[in-house]
Amino acid sequence: MPSMPQPKTVKYAPVLHNDSSIDITVQEMEHSSSVFSPLPSPYSPTLSSASSTTLTIQGMTCGACSASITESLKSTPGVIDASISLITENGLITHDSSIITAQQIKQTIEDCGFDAQIQSSTNIMKEQPSSRSDIQDEEDTNLQIVGISSAVDVSALRYNIEAYLHSCPGVIEFVLVLRNNSNDITQEDQLEQSEDSTVLTDEISIKFQPSAVGIRDLVDGLNVIEPGVEFVVMNSLDQSSAAQLKLLSKVKDIEYWRNNCIKCVIFGLPCVVLEHVEQMEFWRSKLVFPGLFWVTLIQFVLASYIQFILGAVFIKKFIAFVRNGFKGASMDVLICISTVVSYLFSLTTITLSVWYGEKEHPPKVLFDTMVMIILFISLGKLLENKAKGATSTALSKLLSLTPSTCVIVKDVADYQLFMQQQSEKTSAGAIQDFATRTISIDLVQPNDIAIVLPGGKIPADGTIVFGETEIDESLITGESLPVHKLRGDPVIGGSVNGPHLIHIQVSKTGKKSQLQQIINLVKDSQVNKAPVQRYSDYLAARFIPAVILLSIVTFILWSIVCYTIHPDKLPKIFVKDANGKLFVCLKLAISVIVVACPCALGLAAPTAVMVGTGVGASNGVLIKGGDILEKATGINVILFDKTGTLTTGEMSLVSATPKIENLKLTVKDWWNLIGSVECNSEHPTGRALTKIAKNQLNMNFDEDQFDTIIDEVKVVTGAGIHANVQLPSGDKYNVQIGNHKLIETLCPQFLPDVQKLNLDNSNNTLSHVIINNQYCGYIELKDTLKDGSWDVVHYLQRQGYIVGMVTGDKRGAAWKIGREVGIPESNIFYEVSPIHKDAVITDLKNRLGGNDNVKVAFIGDGINDAPALANADIGMAISSGTDIAIESADVVLLGSSKKQQTDLHGVINALQISNATFTRIKVNFVWAAGYNFLMLPFAMGCFLPLNVMLPPIAASAAMMLSSVSVVLSSLFLKNWKSPVISSGARGKEDLEAGTSTFNLKTGTLEEFNEVKRTRGFRIGRLFSMFKFHKRETKFVNHEYELVPTQSRN
Repeated sequence: MPSMPQPKTVKYAPVLHNDSSIDITVQEMEHSSSVFSPLPSPYSPTLSSASSTTLTIQGMTCGACSASITESLKSTPGVIDASISLITENGLITHDSSIITAQQIKQTIEDCGFDAQIQSSTNIMKEQPSSRSDIQDEEDTNLQIVGISSAVDVSALRYNIEAYLHSCPGVIEFVLVLRNNSNDITQEDQLEQSEDSTVLTDEISIKFQPSAVGIRDLVDGLNVIEPGVEFVVMNSLDQSSAAQLKLLSKVKDIEYWRNNCIKCVIFGLPCVVLEHVEQMEFWRSKLVFPGLFWVTLIQFVLASYIQFILGAVFIKKFIAFVRNGFKGASMDVLICISTVVSYLFSLTTITLSVWYGEKEHPPKVLFDTMVMIILFISLGKLLENKAKGATSTALSKLLSLTPSTCVIVKDVADYQLFMQQQSEKTSAGAIQDFATRTISIDLVQPNDIAIVLPGGKIPADGTIVFGETEIDESLITGESLPVHKLRGDPVIGGSVNGPHLIHIQVSKTGKKSQLQQIINLVKDSQVNKAPVQRYSDYLAARFIPAVILLSIVTFILWSIVCYTIHPDKLPKIFVKDANGKLFVCLKLAISVIVVACPCALGLAAPTAVMVGTGVGASNGVLIKGGDILEKATGINVILFDKTGTLTTGEMSLVSATPKIENLKLTVKDWWNLIGSVECNSEHPTGRALTKIAKNQLNMNFDEDQFDTIIDEVKVVTGAGIHANVQLPSGDKYNVQIGNHKLIETLCPQFLPDVQKLNLDNSNNTLSHVIINNQYCGYIELKDTLKDGSWDVVHYLQRQGYIVGMVTGDKRGAAWKIGREVGIPESNIFYEVSPIHKDAVITDLKNRLGGNDNVKVAFIGDGINDAPALANADIGMAISSGTDIAIESADVVLLGSSKKQQTDLHGVINALQISNATFTRIKVNFVWAAGYNFLMLPFAMGCFLPLNVMLPPIAASAAMMLSSVSVVLSSLFLKNWKSPVISSGARGKEDLEAGTSTFNLKTGTLEEFNEVKRTRGFRIGRLFSMFKFHKRETKFVNHEYELVPTQSRN
């Protein structure tokens, strides 16, 4: 057993926990705990007022923009945390709603010079279930009330709505807002004034229990209250997907910058041409009046249109920058400064020319510089937004799968009765006689019968109840070919039906469906920033003031040099320029402002994260954030759970040995008792025993139930389950079923009986049965390894990872499975109870140098793996596992049928995608930083003694190319290919793989550091990233039976 962890400091959010809850939780996990004084917190909101608000933010152009919003929000009282995504244009803000509301947050963002729109704002505590039974048993919906005219009696309408919702079972509370008058009404008739009394639309928010009442039932009931008044779902899935698609594809931005480019060419090119022909005799003789030439006037008009109409977006950002106390500067501020300086300089020279009545030649202006800067910037923005749109391909494809409507059967009870009366050969024609209705996708409820026509989209997750077809699931599962589906097969919402009509019974809808969960995971991963990205935003926000200062210093220093040094010793550019030395100094200062590119720094990380998470999603890996990508690159140790992870978790019967001579029981009764108890267990062994018991009793349908009465069910974690069961005969029995630990801890008097059976050398999973305090036999089960388990483990070892296994099995069984997959005995932790799996990780970290020295990944699937998944640096959950395990994990492994890969292969994909993405981020940073370090000295005139100068027009072109090149660099990640694992001979060396690796149980810190040094900074792995699409490793793809086990893990 691993040693117990040392005392630790627990960091927790006071909004979600308190000292006593932390202490109780630790004690429930069988760890001793003592609560000391909590660490001081700069801000601790009340439990009831903590809220999470999501907004859409438009107008951000670089990392400095997102950084300025983040800093402004975090400095605002009441804001707990703020995360702003430049690419998805979303913001997630946690705040105390009693201090600052969602509307005030929106105003704060708009004060920074950006457009913001609230998507949702929810109370955090209301989202936390008070008990396990509350999980997923509450939903919220917002309905807009349309059609309230002057003819409608508002008081009567309010009364009828309140009366209906009070009488409707399952409605927990609702907030009704009618004409700026709102009430928060609960089932206990408590009335409170809503915080926001300035709502301009009539709406109602309802919290309800979907198990008692569906959203369609609510809407249908409300719609009959008042003729002409209709209740419509706000922020529906279809509308949200369409809006998000539009944002991701950058349609609006691309259209705007395309028009800007076209107009800049139309009005700007004449301005540039006139600049080069103004010294011709024709133009020098054309004066409006003394001092004002026609060529100058035309340039002035054209340049004014470009500066104040086409360049208005930059001016607005500068005004917001000034209004915000000179905080939150962005690239747009630099563009505005450079163009306005050029414009004002030109206006000054024109004014002086008019003042002195110049008649010889037109005044020297910088209109061409200003025009070309805006043209190049507009072109750069156009190319950049097109490239950004390409980075979100994976998420856009997922969003496009959401259907807008659904056809359902009106009377489900009649449909089910009819189906029960028909044979399996019922024709589709008879089915079509049922009355149907077309509804919005938001109104679909569990147990609805949905009719899906050939070529139509599956509206929600469910099961086929009529028909057979082929379904295209390629965009969700990666399966390239249509999947043949029969009656009883599950279907995924968003997939596309093939050539035949089918009927499905809906099981999961809306945000609970697999498609929406995948979309939310991908969206969240792209909002959560990697630590390196936060650092880049920090640099970008401070980079711009430094550039402005450099520009001023450049102008002052070169002006001093020009007027203090003899002309013969000055760089030739100052002598050759006919407009004078001051004009050259001004162009140098403008070049410094224009050439600096915080955009490249700000785009280095988010574009790579966007593409990387999209590549992961298309390869069966859902990564929950940029910070996960960064942490995954440092993983040293990988620990696997056994049941359901390395094995299929689908156990089959080897043998059953009833011992019921001393009881009035038949073998049928024995199986009836076992099935009745185990059907209450979610453990793989329990599910297997339930299925086996049904088979033994000839119960061939899933709907069949055991004909017993059961009470006082109690699950003993890591040991088994017990309950009281009454058979149809009326006899009552106390039944206990479990592994060897159940015998040792709860029934030690039966140890001699068990030892006489000589089961210690058994190679199968054993479940012992105790009835009425008598030992009544045992059941032997076997499990099988997942396809490719050995391949994945061996591949990881070849890549330099230290691989181990944590299981509740006894030593012999654990070692046997370890040999089958290639994990050495020294790296197998056996007889570890579920609640102590996380202690193994803690012990490893304590012994091997702490969090800074060792990084551990844990792969599991069950509820018992949740603590270990949360405690590991990277937790990876199998998608077929429990919801709690998936929620606790950092990475969800789906597998990819298209590439014939199991979910375990996703471990390799996750690690390599993370490495490739983080490497690309570093490449982007090196390029962005190198560009600025190289170009700024050129712009400042450091190379003027060599007669090398960077004019403002060239500087703007270089800046444009730097931003576009960073985005294009990130797009190279789309070429990533998953490593190919093909069949081959497995030699003796392969069978003994890992025997010489680091010993996780007894290895010392020095030995571990030596292993890390041997990997040589991963140079070999880094090099292999550029050739991963060619890598091929030869393995055998055998299927093995799992070795015996004495304990449920």
